Order: sequence, then C-alpha cells, then structure tokens
Amino acid sequence: MKLNTAIFMAYFRNTDTSANGGKRDRNTFKVAAGLTVVLFLICTLQVNGQNRLLKGLVSGQGTPLSGATIRLYRLPDTILAQQVTSDQQGAFSFNIQEPFRYQIRFTAVGYQPYTYEVNSLSTVIKINLQPLVTKLAEVNISSPPNAVSVKQGKLTYNVEQSATATGSNVLELLRRTPGVNVDQDGNILLKGSAAVNVMLDGRMTYLSGQQLSRLLEGMNSGTVSKIEVITTPSAQFDAAGNAGIINIMSRRTNKAGYALNISSGMTISRYLLHSESLNGNVRTGKVNFFGSFGYNYRRRFLEETSTQLSGGSTLLRDGINPNQSRFYSYKGGVDINLSSRQQLGFSYTGTTDDWSKDAAGTLTIINNANQITSRVLSHDYAKEPFYNNIFNLNYLLKLDTLGKVLSADADYIGYRNFSDGYLNSNTYDPQGNLVGGFQQLNFHQPSIIHIRSFKADLTLPFKTWKYKAGVKYAAVETDNNFRYDSLANGVSTYAPSLSDHFQYHERIAAAYGSVSCKWVGTDLEAGLRAEQTNLDANAIAAGRRNTANYLSWFPSLGITQSLGKEQQLDLSVSRRINRPNYTDLNPVRYYIDKYALYQGNPGLVAETSWLSQLSYTWKDRYIASLSYNHSENFIGRTATVDPVTQLLTLSTGNFPHRDRLELQLIIPVTLAAFWEVQTTTTFSHTAYPVAQLAGPLTVTKDAVDLFVNQTFRLPAKITFELQTRYTSPDLNGAYMSRYYFTMDGGFKKSFLNKKLDARLAFADLFHTGWYWGYSLSDTLPYSYKNTPDSRRLSFSLVYHLGGKLTPGKTHRTEEQDRL
Repeated sequence: MKLNTAIFMAYFRNTDTSANGGKRDRNTFKVAAGLTVVLFLICTLQVNGQNRLLKGLVSGQGTPLSGATIRLYRLPDTILAQQVTSDQQGAFSFNIQEPFRYQIRFTAVGYQPYTYEVNSLSTVIKINLQPLVTKLAEVNISSPPNAVSVKQGKLTYNVEQSATATGSNVLELLRRTPGVNVDQDGNILLKGSAAVNVMLDGRMTYLSGQQLSRLLEGMNSGTVSKIEVITTPSAQFDAAGNAGIINIMSRRTNKAGYALNISSGMTISRYLLHSESLNGNVRTGKVNFFGSFGYNYRRRFLEETSTQLSGGSTLLRDGINPNQSRFYSYKGGVDINLSSRQQLGFSYTGTTDDWSKDAAGTLTIINNANQITSRVLSHDYAKEPFYNNIFNLNYLLKLDTLGKVLSADADYIGYRNFSDGYLNSNTYDPQGNLVGGFQQLNFHQPSIIHIRSFKADLTLPFKTWKYKAGVKYAAVETDNNFRYDSLANGVSTYAPSLSDHFQYHERIAAAYGSVSCKWVGTDLEAGLRAEQTNLDANAIAAGRRNTANYLSWFPSLGITQSLGKEQQLDLSVSRRINRPNYTDLNPVRYYIDKYALYQGNPGLVAETSWLSQLSYTWKDRYIASLSYNHSENFIGRTATVDPVTQLLTLSTGNFPHRDRLELQLIIPVTLAAFWEVQTTTTFSHTAYPVAQLAGPLTVTKDAVDLFVNQTFRLPAKITFELQTRYTSPDLNGAYMSRYYFTMDGGFKKSFLNKKLDARLAFADLFHTGWYWGYSLSDTLPYSYKNTPDSRRLSFSLVYHLGGKLTPGKTHRTEEQDRL
C-alpha cells in the first residue's frame, strides 16, 4: 500500500503564508478529510480478498463442549484476529482470508488450555480438551511482572503495587521514577531536558510547566499502573518532545460487570492534607459507562534564599512561599460497540484548581564595603482559579478480521486561568526608616486558550509486516490581555509599560507512514513523519510580532534483535522537535519582588534534535542502555540583570546547541527470599555553550543519578518498600544544579480477600530534598536554594467493589504539552 503523497505535497506547495488564516484552515481541513477518505478507500481495496470458513469441533473428555472460548491469533506476530465460543454441539467457525497462518487457543472452565497451529482448510479441526487437575494442599507461587522492561527505545516501569505511592500524587511518583527528574518549579526533566511530552494512557496532555505540574499534583498515584519512558518515539507520535515521551498508564480491564473504587488518604507534614476519590464503571456486552470524581486538598511550604552579585552590590533574598490548592477532577463518558467491527466513544474530562499563594520575603542590599544600604520587605499574593474542559469524540472501524483498523479522534479543549493579585513592598534604610513610601502593583492576568484537533490513523497488517499511516490537523489560539496598575498614595494608576496583550495562533498539519516487519528473531519499524507549522506570536503593545511557516521531516527507525532465548538488543533512532511552550513565549511579567521577575520570551525558536539509543537486555531483567542526544537551538533556563536598575529577569532562551551522552544500567538482585533490590544507575556527559563576558564558553559536566529500590516481603503478607535516590550536580540551562538526595518508604497490606488495601508511607525521611544551584555565567553571579516541606507521613485506604476497574479511554494530543 502507498500513501497518496501527491495530495499531501500539494497542500504544502499551496500553503498560504498570508494573514488569510480562515481560508487556509478550511483548505487544511479539506486536505485532512481527503486524506482520510483516500486511506479508507485504499484499505477497503485491501480487504476484498477471498474469504473462507475455518471450521472445528471442541470436546471435553470425548463429550461435545459448549461455551468454550476459542481465540484466533495471526502468526507470526500473534495478534488477536477473532474470538468465538462453541455452540451446543461444540462447533465453531472463523471467517478468514487466504493465504494465512494462524494459532488457535482453546480455554474452558475446568479444562486445561490448549494451543493449535493451522495453515490449511482441508479438514475440520477436532480438539479434545483434558480436565484441569487440582492438587490440594499445594502452594501456588506466581511471580509479579518484571519491574522494568525495554523494547525499541521504550522503558516500562511497573508501579501499580508500589507501597511508596501512598499519600503521594503522580508528580511525586515521577520524581521517584529512574531517569526522570522534577526541578524546584515542578518542571519535568528527562535526560536533563524539559523538552519532554507527558501522555495519559497513550494520549498527549495539553499542559506543560506549572499547569502540568498542578494537574499531576492533583492526581492520585494509586490510579497508575505503569510508567513508560519512550526516548526515541516512532513516526506515529507527534514529533514534539526532544527528550522523549513519558506515558502514564492507568489501571484498566475489559471484563464485563461493574466496578467501583473508593479511596481516602491523609498526609501529615507541616500541614494536614487529605484526598478522596470515587472511580467506577459499568460494562455490558456493548456499552461501557465510566466516571470519576476526585478531591485533593494540597498545601505546600517553600523556603527560598538566593544571592545576586551585580553593579558592585550584593542582593540577599530570604523568603517563604506557601501555597494551597483545592483540586477537583471529574470525568464521564461512554464507549459503545456499534457492531463487532465498529466502536464509538465520547468523553468529557474537567478539572478545577482553586489555587492561591501568600508569599513574603526580605531583600537585603549590601554595598562593596559590606555595608547594608537598604532592606525591602515584600508581600506577594495571587489567586489563580484554573479551569480545564476537554471533549473527545472517537471512532474505530475494524475493516476486517485480520487487524486492519481505521480510527479517528476529534478534540476540543478549553482552558481558562484567571490570575489576580498584588505585590507590595516597603523599603527601609539601615536605621529602619521607611524610604520612598508604600508601593504596590496590582495585576490582572486572564489567559484563555482554545485547541481544536482532528486525527485519523490507519493500520494495515499483512502476513509478515504491518503498515501504519495517519493525518492530523491542530489549531491553537491563546489570548492573554494582562494589566498592571500601580498603587501610590491610595490612587491606582494604569501602568502601560508593564502591561500588554499577547495573542498566539498556531496551525500544524501532519501526515506519517511507517512499516514494521518481523523475521525470525528480528523486529523492525521504520517511519517518516512530516509536519507543516504556521505560527503567529504577537505582543501587541510592545510591537513584537514573530511569524513562521516551515515544513519539517521526522524519520524514525527501531530494531529489536533476539540474541538467543535470554538476550535482546534494541536500536532506535528518531528526529524530534521542541516548539516553545505558549507561556514561555508570552512576555507577561510575574514579579518575585521589586528587583526580580520572570518574563516570557517571544523571540524563542523551535529546538530540533536527533535521538538515538542502543539497549542490551539479559534474562528480561538486566538492562544496559547507551543514548545520545544532539540538539540545535536548545531551549533552557536563562537569567539576565539590568546593570543600572539591578532588575533580575528570569526567562527561557535558546542556546546554540547541546550534546548529551548517557549510559544507564538497571540491575535487579535477589539477596534473599524476602529481599529484592533493584538499582538503576545513569551516567551522563552534557555539553553546550553559555554566554560569558569574554564570549560564549562551552560548559561540560559529568553526572550520575543513582536510584535504589528495595522490597521486603514481611510476615503476615506485609510488603515494605524503601527507595533511595541520589543525583549529583548537573547542568540545567544557564545553571548548575547541586546534588539532590531523598529517601522514601512504605508498608502495604491487603484485607478482605484483597478488596481493601491499607498503605502507610513516609517521604523524604531525612528532609534532604532540596533544590539548589548557581549561575554558570560570569555576566550574572547568582545562586539559589529552595527547601520544600517534603518530609511527610501518609496513610490511605482503598476499598474495591465489583470487578476490575475500566476507566474508559483517555484521548489527548501534543498541543496540550506546551501550554
């Protein structure tokens, strides 16, 4: 099969770079719809082959067996093609297409499973199942799934049974994931870079930075089954995310019936915190209704200190930054099997984050004679209610019984963030006298974002290979009309120099094709993705407008080679892009005090990277991975200072390039029958240029990240887990982050036939989880240290009713990652 590239290339040749965005959008939607129709017609032509009946009889001890489950798997990739049950006479049949080679698996209550391979229609298959023999007084031991597995650039961490998840949220769970780091601002770092996309159940989230960290902080980690770290994604994924993708997978099943989880937890730290949730579904043969509601009360206390040298003076900051949040999450939807080959789904996901902070700080200014010249006392208050509403409509059509599938998703996402507050300050001389009077800035910063996206994917499996193709179109609009007012002598005056109106429009049209093949001991997947980007970032008051229109190509390759029964080699290579987050482009100001602020950078350009990884696996347990990442226009944290006003501006900027080499070793060891230890060690070497007074200087750093997880199986079926992590100093944009160390642990026990789970956990036992570092540039000698209230004790109970939980499908796209 061949993708109709003529239509695709015609679109890119005729892309309108003028302001006629409406006409361009309509043309793009027509192209997306046309490609979908073409893919559908091509696929339909593929399925008009000759169909034949494969018949058989199943019996138990010579008697016809009704109600047996018979599953038909296509070989050699063992993909489930069909499933039937035997009738009263034990008969069954499959409607198949020649040529073929299949494996049939028979299961029935009270009988041993049986597997049969077939590649001929010459005779009727006759199977006689043997009874299942049960031995009394026999201990049946089952081993849990491997804690870590790797395939084609994807590391999978199974965290469902972790005792340390108690009382924590998903962001804290990521902080305990080997290879993943979370900095003091809540930014998620993978391979030393914040250019990572976070997915929920295989779909991109629409958030990044502070918004993403707030969302993950509101999610209970007890709902997570596993975390996938994809360092070199294939062509079917959006090309965004230079460091790779983190996929957070929920617990789920497809069994009929109902299920309900009721959970409640309490955490003791500096504050008393609590969370409650209801999560359930009802599944019949054709319909699955699902829904959830959660509430999480969070409070955080952060001590912040920093030292800044500029203009011959030293600026010492010492402050506290407490914040609190009442986080509500709610979800509902339905999945409908319209027929044996068609599925339709609708879902709504919403969150409300009633977040506020009330910070205070002292700034002490010291001259070069080590004398205090002034002190500034600041009070920073902000209230930021945050509302997310996500609507998804999805459709799936099985074009035949051999695995040919056409799927489509349409999403509408609306975000509203209304930030209001003030920053006031009083300046005192060395004798404690008020200088200059009371000063206050009031701010109003509403941010409204709309995202509309459509995508369609086609899967065509053949005898020894599989083809995938797809199209996507996404339109993003953001509007942030922020305003500052200066309060002086009781009169509030509009401050035009601090205010602005930022508007951002982005259109991305994409298409991809990939092919995967399987030989004896070898799996290969190669793909190519093309993305046409058209953007317009406009800071109206400042008169700064950046536009871009470009076509990018993103090839990918993944090879898995079996080296015998116990060894496996994986090689993966892909090209990626990291478009700037919308908030990083927005020039709105967020003041820390009268001498420091954070401001976006409308001049940011996209970062591109080549990612490659070679992994070796032995006995499905021992893993060694070597990866290399080369980025152009690397996006990282920056800091500048005005030599006259001494105003410190924290921002995000482009570095010319960045290189990072990593070696990761995963070694599990069983020290005793009750004691297992898994060690993940990551060695890295990073290099990129940083601005200096004498010109750019390439900074380099060798670092190590050590993660040790110990599991103890205690008497009375109690599990104790102890996790220790040490991260040595490492580069982070224009900063060197100093070491990070923490120790977490937890106990777990199940009651009432595993219907009730009780967990007790502690976090940051020695209160050493600090975030500290210093600037690498001599243009701004600057250092900081932030100490959170991370030492906590948590207790939770989860009660389960009915069958296993099916939360419903989660549908996301890449644009959400950049808000």
